[in-house]
Amino acid sequence: MLASIRVRIIAAFMAGMLVMLAAIGVLVVQYRGVSQSQELITNGYLPLAKTVARLTTWQARIDNDVRRLLGDEARPGTGARSAAAIYADELKEQLDTARIHTRASQRIAKRPEEQAVLNKVLIQLGRIDNLFVEYRDEAARIVALAEKGNRDQAQEKGTKLLSLSTELGDEIETLSRQIDGRIAQLTAETEAQRVRATAIAGVLSLVAFVSAFALLGLVFYALRPIGRLTDQVQRLAAGDYSGRVEVRGADEIAGLAMEFDKMVQALKLRDEALVDRAEQLNTLSRYLASVLDSLQEGLFVLEGGRVTLANPAAGDVWGAARDQGVPDGLRAYLEPGRYEVDGPGGTLHEVRVTPFGTQGAVVVTADITEETRAKERLARSERLALVGQMLAQITHEVRNPLNALSLNTEMLADELSHYDPERQTEGWDILGTISSEIDRLTDVTAHYLQLARRPPAKIETHDLSDLVRDVERLLAAELESQSVALALDLADLPPLLADGNQLRQALLNVVRNAVEAGAHHLSLATREVDGNVEIELSDDGPGMGPEDVERATDPFYSTKASGTGLGLAITRQILEDHDGSIRVRSAPGRGTDIALIFPFRPASREPGDALEAPLP
Repeated sequence: MLASIRVRIIAAFMAGMLVMLAAIGVLVVQYRGVSQSQELITNGYLPLAKTVARLTTWQARIDNDVRRLLGDEARPGTGARSAAAIYADELKEQLDTARIHTRASQRIAKRPEEQAVLNKVLIQLGRIDNLFVEYRDEAARIVALAEKGNRDQAQEKGTKLLSLSTELGDEIETLSRQIDGRIAQLTAETEAQRVRATAIAGVLSLVAFVSAFALLGLVFYALRPIGRLTDQVQRLAAGDYSGRVEVRGADEIAGLAMEFDKMVQALKLRDEALVDRAEQLNTLSRYLASVLDSLQEGLFVLEGGRVTLANPAAGDVWGAARDQGVPDGLRAYLEPGRYEVDGPGGTLHEVRVTPFGTQGAVVVTADITEETRAKERLARSERLALVGQMLAQITHEVRNPLNALSLNTEMLADELSHYDPERQTEGWDILGTISSEIDRLTDVTAHYLQLARRPPAKIETHDLSDLVRDVERLLAAELESQSVALALDLADLPPLLADGNQLRQALLNVVRNAVEAGAHHLSLATREVDGNVEIELSDDGPGMGPEDVERATDPFYSTKASGTGLGLAITRQILEDHDGSIRVRSAPGRGTDIALIFPFRPASREPGDALEAPLP
């Protein structure tokens, strides 16, 4: 029995992985030795060599100072201490630093022979330290004698100092040569290790590359029968039942080929039996499909809780599909009867359920969104018309007394100015309150008249970006006085047909509404979405709750204490006159987004034509 295809592929993969892991392991070992040698040179021997070089420098400075002292030459001023003593301290400090670098190198070194070399360095440093102590004491005595004026005695001791200096210099030179030789030797060994590691890396990479290609060839060879099986499947899909798949072996592909040949023969017999039946059913199926496809209403049949038939309209709206369960939106409406159901995208549908068979039902759905909206719009228009007539009459009756009150207030102010030049009495305060309330009532009546006597839309060609910029200029001073920032994001749209004055009024209403609500940062954007123009205002105000959002565009509804509740209502009417709508999105503490949406109409119709009645 041959190994299965799966086992062969896994074995090939594992072999390749083992080869790669072996190559990586060897390279890690090789390059770790190189890294250790480089670290020992960089962090150990090189700092040590620099320190030893400084020993020679400080010794030379001590000798030079002593010679100057014995020769009665000028010496650098060093205060209370002689220069030789200071240089001796520096030399001692360098000896201590050399020991520190040597011990640091011992911590880095891993090989025993390297430890032995560093031990020799420590021994050599000990000898240098002993000689230095004797040298330093002798130099100190000579300096003391010379500074006291005993130059003859100092000269006699100078010979011994020179001998010690020569011996000390020889020991330092020996240590320097020892360290330099070790650095050169380690550098050569490191380079040799690097060359060897590079060669090994090249050989291992070549072996891994060849192994990978060999294993890949074995895998392709094992999978070669799949190509023949695929060709036969394609011929079977084209209706050719004559071919057979010949695969030798005892693996899964050979078994699959055998079963496939059996399946081909069975399909051939079944296909011959079904051809006649299929021809008879095709005619009936095409006829029924054409009838169902032509229906705009959604229709599907339920049997045993599953859909057995559904036309395209039912699939598009409700996601009904054959052999699937009841669509989620209709699970609660399966009893016989008539229902009004909320559909996707905010639509409203009439659902009629009729019994079918013993446990089935025929479900027919019709979109009545437009019809319902038309009825609601008609009812709303009738209510607004009635309210407008009442407002016009009431406003007319109120404005005449208001005008008289305003005139008499001005006359009273003139009269009081003759008696009270300082204008600081309680009478002036009361008069100011009366005047401000008259002005406020005048503004309210103006809003009412605007709702009641708004003229029909006058359609002209306008650039939407220019309209928005006009609104920005009109509100610039007002926004600046209240520290409100307005940012524009205007799309490059071609000219459109609209009533420019009404659109400006709608934009002024929504911007001022946002400012009055407490917003400080506004963003006004225009764009084209699915054949509609959207003008969206976003603010950072306090936002509204769901109930306030639902009633935001209702007439006389306002969340502000001094609001009339007409701004968004008038804006909604303006958008409806343009066959559009207004969309309000808000949440408490998250600001408000108000979008003015109306169809994009290119500048092709005649300017000055009024729009038809707004669509629902």
